[in-house]
Amino acid sequence: MIVYALWHGGASYAPGSIETDLETFDSLAAAKDAFASRAGFDPYYPCVSEDTAEDGGPSMWIFLAEPDSRDPYPDRIIEFGPRGGVQVQNA
Repeated sequence: MIVYALWHGGASYAPGSIETDLETFDSLAAAKDAFASRAGFDPYYPCVSEDTAEDGGPSMWIFLAEPDSRDPYPDRIIEFGPRGGVQVQNA
């Protein structure tokens, strides 16, 4: 199942937009893996921390169908939890 995502790298990054920054992944698990791999050590995405969203850390909005810019509310949100694990939450 293809999922669509908007990734936000935290305080060092501008929020993504549906028109220019939408990514696709083959599954929710693939999006979760990509989210985790961008934190801390990916040279393509420098300055990404593993802070929680409350502390200005990264997040990824997941859409289970191709999103419409008029109603950009996500179906799931991926973030780091308080102990550093990747969490997928219903939005």
